[in-house]
Amino acid sequence: MPDTTVTAVRKPVARWWEVRQLTALLRAEVLLLLPFVVFLGLFEVYPLVNMGIRSLFDQDGAFTIQNYVNVFTKPQFRTAIRNSLLFASAASLVGGIGGTFVAALAVRLPPRWRNFLLSLYALPMTLSGLVVAFAFIVLLGRNGVLNLIVRRIFALPPTVYFNLYDWPGIVMVYAFFQIPLMTLSMAAVFENLDPSLIEAARNLGARPWQVWRYVVIPVLLPGFLAGMSIQFAGMMGAFGTVLALVGMAKNLLSLQIYSHASESTYNLPQAGALSIVLIAITATALALLSWGARRLARRAA
Repeated sequence: MPDTTVTAVRKPVARWWEVRQLTALLRAEVLLLLPFVVFLGLFEVYPLVNMGIRSLFDQDGAFTIQNYVNVFTKPQFRTAIRNSLLFASAASLVGGIGGTFVAALAVRLPPRWRNFLLSLYALPMTLSGLVVAFAFIVLLGRNGVLNLIVRRIFALPPTVYFNLYDWPGIVMVYAFFQIPLMTLSMAAVFENLDPSLIEAARNLGARPWQVWRYVVIPVLLPGFLAGMSIQFAGMMGAFGTVLALVGMAKNLLSLQIYSHASESTYNLPQAGALSIVLIAITATALALLSWGARRLARRAA
């Protein structure tokens, strides 16, 4: 009987001690998360909330929604939205398709060479956009090295050159970042592709294009869309490299925001409204791409 009493007393004590240890552990984890929460609040949440509030007032402090009306009525802002969507889509597609093909080739290499290639492809993402812009100007500017060589070889007049400062040239410069990023993303997807699925399709008499159409592409598509979402978000906010290349000669939402936040057209509430619209467009596109990727993943499963 006494033993039973002692055991009954020890059980609540042991449970209380376990709860106390768990509470202490949770407090320690909360303390470890505190710097991240403070950083997120100061540099993410507060600026977004402050920008959203300021966008609802004019420069004199009066409440208005005119800043948002301007975004969708003024031609310069509507053109900026259109250009940003087209540019982000084109750059993402070039990077997505190019990176997918490079990843498909990389996974076929021996592990030593594959790791070397992927490590080499990580280098462009460590470079400053300003450095990359000036490097391309030296190579492909109007009097760049490659343009001079091509003109000299084919005896072309000085008016013939690759225009780095037009939309195709800007997309090509950003492909320098986008293709390696997509390669790193898709290499992992290709490595997880089950070879037995391809072998089974071939054994059933499927032709190479049918293997890609009915086996490989459905499996890769969710990962491809996930990589595209990362690239699209980056391209919607593209700023430094395009500013170094063309200044304000191209009309993008990011450049309009910069102009209204720092140039002679200084209007911080309007810049805030443009920023909120840019965030909303990007978030909507990411939500659609994420929904498509999840739906395709469920179908493939």
